[in-house]
Amino acid sequence: LAASIFVGTIYVATIVTCGIGNILLMATIIMYKKMRTVTNALIANLAFSDFIVSVVCVPFIIDYYVVRAERPWFYGDTICAVINYLRMASLYVSTNSLLLIAVHRSVSFSISGTRPNKKKRNPSHVILLVWLVSLLLAVPAAVYSRAFPYTATGSNFCGQIWPARLEPMYKAYYMLLFLLEFVLPVIIMCFCYIRIALHIWYRPQTGQVGHLPPERQHHREKVIQLLIVTLLCFIVCWLPYHVYAIVRDFAPHLLLVSRYNTTLFFIVEALGMAQGMVNTIIYIGMNSAVRQHMKQL
Repeated sequence: LAASIFVGTIYVATIVTCGIGNILLMATIIMYKKMRTVTNALIANLAFSDFIVSVVCVPFIIDYYVVRAERPWFYGDTICAVINYLRMASLYVSTNSLLLIAVHRSVSFSISGTRPNKKKRNPSHVILLVWLVSLLLAVPAAVYSRAFPYTATGSNFCGQIWPARLEPMYKAYYMLLFLLEFVLPVIIMCFCYIRIALHIWYRPQTGQVGHLPPERQHHREKVIQLLIVTLLCFIVCWLPYHVYAIVRDFAPHLLLVSRYNTTLFFIVEALGMAQGMVNTIIYIGMNSAVRQHMKQL
């Protein structure tokens, strides 16, 4: 019961925060010309992918795990495959968008000094590539997702089931996802954000002598805090899920002896899905320009 309440609270908060917050965030970026920068376009893409997960996919998870308390999945194989595909594709888009935001900020700072480059470019081709790669990576989620009997609870469970003969391929596929959607993004974001932080902290503006004014120093500290929070939240939300998945796939005996296997899965999955809520809070709550324009809607 406690686990269901915990997971349900996270998912409801995710639906409300992402559903309302991301609509307002996307509307703000689209409606106000000053907000139409490359970084904000990537943030809008991130908001859209998080919106899909929270509004389309999460309600099914709440209904299955919280409302009906692990009773049989009765939506059928097709809905199971569609929901899993949309969820995984959108989560990959979210991760790849966070990665692109980090890279773009790093490049912009290196080119234009202590402030991001405001020169307008068309990021549509990059966003299209992000969606194409993410949709392709998620194809196995659609192909191998179905409702299957789960003996521990005596009910049907909607998830990915690969044929036993393809187990080596599945493990290789998951390790590829682990590298592409967690390890490499963390490494690259760490590099980019450390680079930006060092650039902001140690390089004074051109023509400036002595110490920075308190206002400018405060702004620099806020930027660095935003970068650190973004990276740490990504790691905290997704590391438990990947640890669970690695144990499940490469040392399943450690989970088979646990009666809380299913509960543990839903908890770590909920933490991963909560990344969308965290993204929304970060890019609205810690961005004064977004909040100011949002109030004018």
